[in-house]
Amino acid sequence: MVDVSHIAVAAIIAIIATVFGLRKKKQGSSKKNNSPPKNKVFDEALESIEKDLEESVDRIESATTGDSPADDLADLGNARRR
Repeated sequence: MVDVSHIAVAAIIAIIATVFGLRKKKQGSSKKNNSPPKNKVFDEALESIEKDLEESVDRIESATTGDSPADDLADLGNARRR
């Protein structure tokens, strides 16, 4: 026959397992909602790079539409080397 103490121990173990399972589930869901903080240095560096790219593209476009595109592009290449 089943002893009453065995049933009580099984019930306590089930309650403990349920409590720890719920705590673990809550911890996992709270971690998913956290997003990394904004990185201002990265944002500013990205803006600087995009600005430099736009300026370079504008210089190349103006060089290719000028009176002497070959000379203008050569001047841009020489200026970049220095």
